[in-house]
Amino acid sequence: MVKSADVTGEQEDEQMDERQSETIVVNERALAHRSWGVMLAAGIVAIIFGIIVLANIWGSVRLVAILAGLFLIFAGVVQFVNAAGAERKTGKIIGGLVVLILGLVLVFWPDTSVKTVAVLVGLAFLFWGAVMAIAAFVDRGEGWGIAAGFGVLLALVGIIVVAWPGPTIAILMIFVGIDAILFGASLVAQGLALRKV
Repeated sequence: MVKSADVTGEQEDEQMDERQSETIVVNERALAHRSWGVMLAAGIVAIIFGIIVLANIWGSVRLVAILAGLFLIFAGVVQFVNAAGAERKTGKIIGGLVVLILGLVLVFWPDTSVKTVAVLVGLAFLFWGAVMAIAAFVDRGEGWGIAAGFGVLLALVGIIVVAWPGPTIAILMIFVGIDAILFGASLVAQGLALRKV
């Protein structure tokens, strides 16, 4: 009698654990579904920002540093928001933190050379792209292929900028503008994918 009561108690515990894990998965999906609008809006803002940057490609080094810094700060904050709906948050949080710090450095220290700005932006793109691609591949959530592809592309642009840090201001602004537009397009695609969850 005691043995069957123990077995029944274990079965009840297992069923309760299964219900709790199902609730956690449902809650994460509901959170991801609710955040699709934020992702979509952030993507649209990033695309508009990229267009503005491309329209001002003949600005000063100071303007390049400030615009690149603002973009990196925005991207870092979006990474934190994006991490809230992810099962594995570590990669997105680390990537967001690094990008945010480099963005703040550029905004608060804009009076620097084109090479310094290029190397900082390139390192941010390289690290952020690598972290984004790895996190998307490991996570494999909704829209992971888009996020991984964007991460690889961003890392490649970062390598180009770091390897060739002496371009004109116009070329650096084009890189920042194109990356902002690609980042925005990736967020829009992920937001639309999360809407279907």
